[in-house]
Amino acid sequence: MSLPSANSPVWGRLATGGLSRLQTSHLGTQMLIKRLEMSAAAPAAKAQEIYNYFAKWERSLAHELAQLARL
Repeated sequence: MSLPSANSPVWGRLATGGLSRLQTSHLGTQMLIKRLEMSAAAPAAKAQEIYNYFAKWERSLAHELAQLARL
């Protein structure tokens, strides 16, 4: 699966609790999930950060990208 666009609703769903359902063994992604779960940032800011992370590491996150359609 290719990376959804920055304005896709999937990023908002991830930012508002969907990250907890994402299965990953990628250490950097696990750290991002924990940090954002504890963050008091607005959901829009979290969604943008999640998108930026996935855009940067897209090649390493094939398993995680495949899950986005289900979340």
